[in-house]
Amino acid sequence: MNIQGLIQESKLPRLEAELLLAFLIQKPREFIIVHEKDILSLVIIKKFKAAEKKRLANWPLAYLTGHKEFYGLDFKVNKNVLVPRPETEILVEIILNYACQKKNDLDFIDIGTGSGAIIITLANELKKETEALFDAASFLGLDISKSALTVARQNAKIQNLHKKIAFLESNLLKNIPTESLKDAHLVIAANLPYLTPKQTREEPSISREPKLALDGGLDGLKYYRQLFKQLQKIKPASLFLICEINPEQARHIKLEAQKTWPRAKLKIIKDLSGQKRFITISLG
Repeated sequence: MNIQGLIQESKLPRLEAELLLAFLIQKPREFIIVHEKDILSLVIIKKFKAAEKKRLANWPLAYLTGHKEFYGLDFKVNKNVLVPRPETEILVEIILNYACQKKNDLDFIDIGTGSGAIIITLANELKKETEALFDAASFLGLDISKSALTVARQNAKIQNLHKKIAFLESNLLKNIPTESLKDAHLVIAANLPYLTPKQTREEPSISREPKLALDGGLDGLKYYRQLFKQLQKIKPASLFLICEINPEQARHIKLEAQKTWPRAKLKIIKDLSGQKRFITISLG
């Protein structure tokens, strides 16, 4: 069977079938398009069929290829980490816009770092945009999962940022001494589990991803409440916190933030589809 025949026979969307086959034969997707008459080996066909079966059973394509692009960078991913989403790139943009307006030495913390996509992208972009800010800044990725941190460290090394970014196993901020954050200028990204158990059960597209990274308790805000309590005990010189949320939670998380920080500047930001996707909390 040739490339064209296998792609046409596949039950996957054409783009996914092309990307999967390109990965298996270790060629760019363009090769698939130009060489559609090339004959494939039985080994490749068998591997494709096995991978196709998994994809049809809701395995993310990124788990099958072991890679996912985020903000123009290639990240290793596996079943131990959530697949980076395109909408999370907006979170990175918001932080970069904030950071580039500041003259202080900033301490960046990515809570629930997973693959490390957010903290690695931030460090990479700041290095390109303003080396002085990059040199003066510190970068820390936190995760409760050792397996996720292994992936994050691998990705930092691939991008040659492993000497700049530290990673730590921690339940939110629990393993960071409060004193070390006092008087700091904190910039915190929190892409925490925010789905309810019902949403986690009923959405087939996420059924193969780690529940630890998805389930946010009865109303989806369990971990954000815990984080707010932890941050309340810290007295940083300034705080810029951005949280990715379920659009349905916008009003509730805003109320939680107002209760925690009555004087903070709060802003709900929409994603490209018009959904309320982020809340920013600014102090100092």
